Amino acid sequence: MSSDHAHRWLRRATRPNSGVSRLPSLRILGFVLIWFANGICHADPVCVSNETELRQALIDAAVSANFIDEIRLMQGTYFTGGQMFSYNTAQPHNLSISGGWYLDHDPCDFQHPQAGTTILDGQNVTAVLSISNTGDAPGTELSISNLTLRNGATSTNGESAAVALFGALEQDLRMQNVIVLSSHNMRQPPLSIFTNVVTLNSFANVYFINNVIGDSSSNYANLAVFAEYPTQTVYMHNNSLSLNGSGFGALLDSAGGTAFRLVNNAIVGGIDFNSRNSSDPIHIWLYSNLGSWGYSSIVTAPIVQADVGNDPGIDPRFIGALDFRPAAGSPLVNRGLNAPFGGSSSYDLDGNPRVGLGIIDVGAYESTRERIFATGFE
Repeated sequence: MSSDHAHRWLRRATRPNSGVSRLPSLRILGFVLIWFANGICHADPVCVSNETELRQALIDAAVSANFIDEIRLMQGTYFTGGQMFSYNTAQPHNLSISGGWYLDHDPCDFQHPQAGTTILDGQNVTAVLSISNTGDAPGTELSISNLTLRNGATSTNGESAAVALFGALEQDLRMQNVIVLSSHNMRQPPLSIFTNVVTLNSFANVYFINNVIGDSSSNYANLAVFAEYPTQTVYMHNNSLSLNGSGFGALLDSAGGTAFRLVNNAIVGGIDFNSRNSSDPIHIWLYSNLGSWGYSSIVTAPIVQADVGNDPGIDPRFIGALDFRPAAGSPLVNRGLNAPFGGSSSYDLDGNPRVGLGIIDVGAYESTRERIFATGFE
């Protein structure tokens, strides 16, 4: 992979014009100021149960007048049906998309914290999900959680097979408790930097926490994280990553010396750090990352601030090629760093609470086997 690819950059920060209209009374002005405090407004969550409702909710959420900032997906499978699910706005909006919701007295009243119960499926025909904000949105967040994204397929340049999250200026990104399986970007060169399986592009903090990527490939990168400012921090905690494919396994890229904190990850494959500005090297903190992995740099070597408890030369002993739970005797069990700076998830991908035996497991799953046999009934 040439260093030219890693240096290409598509600037997308288009900023909407702002204007102030005269209001007829101070009473209305006061109401509007409260409603738009800090540029953020909150509405009741929107509950969806099928593909049509999901597409409409994404369209409505992108429109400034609708003030939708949370979409809850009922348990089930949502097929793209030839067109990926997408959201595009330039408004100062939050957006949270989460799965696992179910009916009790009312739809979407309660949530199972299990990522496998709500599936977005590209049917091996289309990319799955694209979320983009091209405006200024200080103090907001784009978030997807508690979902499975599978069977994404694309050969379109600049498109991500499973998911793309493009944040606005000063807008955090969060991808948490998400399973990505069997997604492939089949585009042949020439390739843009966004031609990946998973792309996170941010001008603020990134939280990539408790996710799985497996059985997926791209000629550019399986996972690509692009950060713009030195004040940003990218938190990558408790992920299970099988980074196959002919391009980068994971490309962690920064224009200005961003901090990358990798904690409690179970990794098979390689990680490449790229600082687009050689005078602003990336700073990295590495704690308790286990598996068969290694990291390298494309132009400027990262500055290692911490390297504690890592082992790049062991088999993580997953249960299977598509099952990333720790097998019996896995070195992932009770090997993590509890309460890492930047946070972790309260639940693993099966909905089990973390830190079952006093020490968190490495990876996206907490072992239940050791919890059962801790009483001596083996």
